Amino acid sequence: MSRTTFYGFGAFVGSIRGLTQCAWWDDDPVAVHRFSQAALVAVDLAKNPSAVTAGRIGWADVEVDDHRQDGGLTTIGPMFPTGAMTGAVWLTEQFYAKLPNPPPRHPASAPNDAYDYEVTSYLYYGGEEGDRRFHGYHANIIATNGSLSNVEIWEAGTGKIPGRGPTGTWWLDLSQVALSAAGGSTAALNTPGALFLETPTAKTLRMRGPKKPPDLGSVDLP
Repeated sequence: MSRTTFYGFGAFVGSIRGLTQCAWWDDDPVAVHRFSQAALVAVDLAKNPSAVTAGRIGWADVEVDDHRQDGGLTTIGPMFPTGAMTGAVWLTEQFYAKLPNPPPRHPASAPNDAYDYEVTSYLYYGGEEGDRRFHGYHANIIATNGSLSNVEIWEAGTGKIPGRGPTGTWWLDLSQVALSAAGGSTAALNTPGALFLETPTAKTLRMRGPKKPPDLGSVDLP
């Protein structure tokens, strides 16, 4: 069993370099970046998990998550010049680490709205966890009853906003729908922290993904 980690960023496409290739700013290109060419991040949207499944590339070559229409979280593109020019890009951890000028995990326009895990997702492949996706939320377990936990969950991207409470409270069997502490979750009884929910469960609970870019509306998880 293997896992790929994705980090979410807001994206304003600044140049199109091919049918699936573009470069984007992570924040307002006018107010924040002043159209700086040095701040652009180049990416090939075709280098995604679906390309691995099709045998075109290996996992080490993946740069971004699939487009939303293919079950991922990326929303720009996926093809140009007719694709969306503003939206979300979810970069793999290894691609992000290699960028010469990586964008900050939280943009200047909204630096203190969320914890890192709220803009992080995991895709498992191979083994028993194959093809399962998990998205990070800020959460707090307020009670337990056997295998069930009563969990407060904040809408993704809002965990650090002062005065912003949880979106709701649900009884969940976390052993079935969330990652264990070893897998990345840290929320515990009366101890707020990370909870990585499987995507179908998050969708059933009507939990929404983080605003990417922050000044745009939230996007439902696929």
